[in-house]
Amino acid sequence: MKLFSLIHCEAKKILSSSVFWVVLVAFATMPIMLGLSTYISAGADWATYINDLLGTCTALLVVGFSFTAAWVFGREYADRTITELLVKPASRLSMVLAKFISIFVWDVLLSFFMFTVVLTVGFFIGLDGLSWTFIGSSFLLFLGACLMIMTSSTVMALLANVTKGYLAPIGLTFLIVVVSNVVAELGFAPYFSWTIPSLFIAHTPLMLPSYIILFMTGIVGFTATVSWWMRGEQS
Repeated sequence: MKLFSLIHCEAKKILSSSVFWVVLVAFATMPIMLGLSTYISAGADWATYINDLLGTCTALLVVGFSFTAAWVFGREYADRTITELLVKPASRLSMVLAKFISIFVWDVLLSFFMFTVVLTVGFFIGLDGLSWTFIGSSFLLFLGACLMIMTSSTVMALLANVTKGYLAPIGLTFLIVVVSNVVAELGFAPYFSWTIPSLFIAHTPLMLPSYIILFMTGIVGFTATVSWWMRGEQS
């Protein structure tokens, strides 16, 4: 089977699952609740609203993107479909690449969706000082933070394969959210992969070591997952 066919199969699995809609609702609910409860009568402008709300949503992105990575791999073990997957006439490298590409596309679409929801809520509230130039630059900044979080989430894909399910990665994700607060309080946020995106979206200057740490985290998670599949450890 060609890579495109495998990606198509993964996309069908995602779209046919109730998980897809649950994640979609979760990504819409948080910005709606935060926007309406905090800014509907606060008299804020677009700049304050966008900066505050997108910064707050980064915690949800860490949980959401970690979950999508863990679920795409972990569901094969939870649903006991891993054996059927391995007998397909396709290389294991193609299979794992198809899963990572599907995760990436899913996460990018979720990023676009969340930003659209944030804008929609802002229009509903009737904020002042709308600047399309600022909206565009904010979106690029938000997308950059999303790509950073996607990079770190490869670790959850690896853990899903090692533990043969998605419960352990989900548990680790919530632990990371807690640890992130402690790390930030201690001043080590620029050196922890899951807090670096929050600094980035908050316009905090980042040094080269921060980008190296983030990049290496993604590379280790990705290459280790590919190696795991190539060695046949998942069977």
